Amino acid sequence: MERTVLIIEDEKLIIVSTQMVLEAAGFQVESATNGEDGIAKARTQSPDIILLDIMMPGIDGWETLTRLKRDPQTANIPVIIFTAREHARGHQKSTDMGAADYFRKPFEPDELIDLVERHVVLRT
Repeated sequence: MERTVLIIEDEKLIIVSTQMVLEAAGFQVESATNGEDGIAKARTQSPDIILLDIMMPGIDGWETLTRLKRDPQTANIPVIIFTAREHARGHQKSTDMGAADYFRKPFEPDELIDLVERHVVLRT
């Protein structure tokens, strides 16, 4: 069974490095470089999990998360906030808004794989 991760991230280097780690762990990876495209891909591809950056051009990650959770077609997809910013308020805000977890970049590959696998298993 192929498990799919959608990465919504504007930094191409982060997309490539994250994709390499997740594909080596057996995941299929899709990506979008902005919130609008990410929402569209989430609706058409129904990934098992979404990694979502906060600071992006256009609509930011918070607005993207709000729209994903408001849409019945994407509301049940777990979203992990994937950000370089670390502060307790952001972590609490992501939880309050319905994110499954909050993860910092740069990341340790094993920690990312464990986190993604844990939330994919919880969803199935």
